[in-house]
Amino acid sequence: MTMYWQRRNETSLHYRDAVVEAFHPHVSESFSGTDKGAKIWRLLSVAVTLFLFCMAAPASAAPYTPGGDHVVLARLPQVPATLQAPSPTSDLSAALALARSQIDYASAQGDPRFLGYAEATLAPFSQDMSSPAANLLMARIEQQRHQFARARHRLTRLLEQSPNQGQAWLMLANIDRVQGRLDEARQACQAASRTLPPTTVLLCQASVQAITGQREQAYRTLQALASSPAAPQGKSAQWLNTLSAEIALQQGRLELATEHLRDALQQAPDDPYLRYLQSDLWLASNQAQAVIRDLTNWQDREGALLRLAIAGQRLEHPQAQAWRQDYRARMAADQDTGRQRHLREHARFLLEVESDPQGALTLARENWQQQRELADLRLLHASAMAADDQATLSQLQAFVDRYQVDDAQLTQPAKGASE
Repeated sequence: MTMYWQRRNETSLHYRDAVVEAFHPHVSESFSGTDKGAKIWRLLSVAVTLFLFCMAAPASAAPYTPGGDHVVLARLPQVPATLQAPSPTSDLSAALALARSQIDYASAQGDPRFLGYAEATLAPFSQDMSSPAANLLMARIEQQRHQFARARHRLTRLLEQSPNQGQAWLMLANIDRVQGRLDEARQACQAASRTLPPTTVLLCQASVQAITGQREQAYRTLQALASSPAAPQGKSAQWLNTLSAEIALQQGRLELATEHLRDALQQAPDDPYLRYLQSDLWLASNQAQAVIRDLTNWQDREGALLRLAIAGQRLEHPQAQAWRQDYRARMAADQDTGRQRHLREHARFLLEVESDPQGALTLARENWQQQRELADLRLLHASAMAADDQATLSQLQAFVDRYQVDDAQLTQPAKGASE
């Protein structure tokens, strides 16, 4: 099958969001003593109950009702004290610092609760455009929730008021690229050049060039930048190495992609996107056992559980059925709650683990309406091929022709690969 690479529904945008930012105990404890906190805690308790029900109970079972307020439904991991605020702060600088930490924690841990906490932290300062920094962070939250229309609207309003907000242009370029608005993404990168450092603009432009017929030029630019005196540092260096790995995958050069990915992981060894990308490389190279060794301790995260289910099935691992059932429960929970954040992963599960190409195609088509990254293109192409849907394949070919997409995985799938 065609190989497609997860780009982050749990993590698909966050490392680029972190680049933008570079240029720039329990829940009850965080809101203790407030009516609002009590309401939030009650809502969370209900959510946890529903989650446990979806995870553990068969569809025909009666719902579980706790015997009283003393019943412990779940024990949440201890949260760093720096992420907790005893009460909403009215100090903008403190709110920005706290919200930024909460967003980073949500990304690193795959814990969407902290996006909600960050939203509450920013609420007093993001109702209008008076604080560009607060609205940039709100747009970042909306991006991570895949609320792309909201994020674009917020950024557009901000740029109408302050057209030299380079970070806003960079975020807008990322949203446009994710949604397949590649001409607009290119223009946003150019607009960012008025205020952002040249190295950042080059990275922005390379991310668009790589999927619009200038793949080789983009790769050469990145390698020249990496070896120059102006080589980026920190998060920007991580972005450069990640882009280089992704382009090497486009070229079909898995060993080279592994080298670049290794450099990126040295800078961020626990970055979820990079860990998942590494697992996909292992799956493409018939190293499913390495996936299991690396992600077993992460199986509470949906992206890791998906890859464990794939690897487990390939190896006929003793835990394969348990991982498969756990992921099915995650899908059912998303469907019951109406969440649409994980369509790509769910489609991949149906294609790779459940051998349901038609079901995968349905979800992949729905996902294509929201996201049109290279990973989404590969997934929809693989699903359409498996389902023998010529109409969808023709539509994808029109997209490829329009933007001159050059991807080895669409023409020469790696042996043993199924992503």
